[in-house]
Amino acid sequence: MKLKIAIMSLLTSILMSAASVDYLSNNSASYFQNPSQTGKISVEGVFYNPAGTAFLEDGTYLNINMQNSLIEESMTLKGKKYKSNNYAGAPSFNLLYKKDNFSLFGNASVAAGGATLKYKDGVAGIALAADAFNQITGGRLGATLTSNNFKGQNRYYQLILGGAYKVNDQFAISGGLRYVLGVRKLKGTAGYSYNPSVGRRMLGLSGNDLYIDSERTANGVGGTIGFDYKPTDTLNIAVKYDTPVKMKFKSKATEVKGMSIAGKPLGISFFYPEYADGAQYRRDLPGVLSLGVSKDVDRFTYSAGYIHYFNKAAKMDRFKYKDGYELNFGVDYRINDKFTWHAGFNYANTGAPRNTFTDVEYAVNSQIYATGLTYKPTENSEWKFGIAHVSYNSANGEKENTALRGVTLDKSQVKYDKSINVFTVGYTHKF
Repeated sequence: MKLKIAIMSLLTSILMSAASVDYLSNNSASYFQNPSQTGKISVEGVFYNPAGTAFLEDGTYLNINMQNSLIEESMTLKGKKYKSNNYAGAPSFNLLYKKDNFSLFGNASVAAGGATLKYKDGVAGIALAADAFNQITGGRLGATLTSNNFKGQNRYYQLILGGAYKVNDQFAISGGLRYVLGVRKLKGTAGYSYNPSVGRRMLGLSGNDLYIDSERTANGVGGTIGFDYKPTDTLNIAVKYDTPVKMKFKSKATEVKGMSIAGKPLGISFFYPEYADGAQYRRDLPGVLSLGVSKDVDRFTYSAGYIHYFNKAAKMDRFKYKDGYELNFGVDYRINDKFTWHAGFNYANTGAPRNTFTDVEYAVNSQIYATGLTYKPTENSEWKFGIAHVSYNSANGEKENTALRGVTLDKSQVKYDKSINVFTVGYTHKF
């Protein structure tokens, strides 16, 4: 008999659970040329260093970017690899007007989240669920995996409006408002075969056909403030702080609850209450502090930066996180008036405890290796091309007690891993 399984849900803390850091730093093509952007003065600084835009030449600037990513996320259990291969495209737009000591700007982008993950061949949690139920029945249940299919996504769309003011030739300040729309999705079915007589006698298990299709949405408003200090023509130092954004997600779901254990109806949302129809839960974007410095030396510009994510202070569904951080550095080399070569490195520590690792979201630490080329065909136009590889540090999960007494999910057997390759292009025109 088949069980379209909430058993998987009940045992795994699975799809679309919290990640320690939802934010994306890769907001423009420049990032995947050289991730160290905070200390630079540029049109893309609308996102990275808004105060620095007050030092740009007068004019109106339009900047358009597209980040193209090939993503593999995988879980390996007992030698079997469950994986999702996907393409993700993330556009971003910056509009800037600079006149005398003032600048006004706007940014529209995907500020946080990730790709839509489709596990057509299943996820490791379902296999772990079968193992767990077999263990509590001494192997007599005979539960085996027959089919499963799950999909999850989270995206946060952002709009920034603000301005900067150059106090003097060395110092500028900026401020702005951020509007964020968050969308989190979960959709899944799965199937087991098992001995129905053992299931009824030992677990009170009956029924099949469990299914969920849930979408959670929220919106919130935050602020951003920045400072840029340019003590010399060749040295620049910048600070930016993005305030937390309070996000109260509301869920709309279609769900089939055709299973029961000991006479109690169960559905996937029983184990993931934030995805139940009508549920309301907080999942905030944390405050973020960015520090950066850049230094010109002949034809080279060297840059370094630090980003701190205040995860501890944010409410993130049912999980608690440590603060996260990123470290980055890079170099730009001006080949001539038309071409500039870039390269850089970024290390991210998400601060996510291993007990938050799930079948579709697992925030493992990473390193980014990036390089690229800028081509400036005219004084008022500029093209940027970048490529990058994001290498993740694979990690195993932890054992987890479930809502059913005596049932433990051993996620320590699962190795979680990711790999991303990126190609990005950007264009800026000055009017």
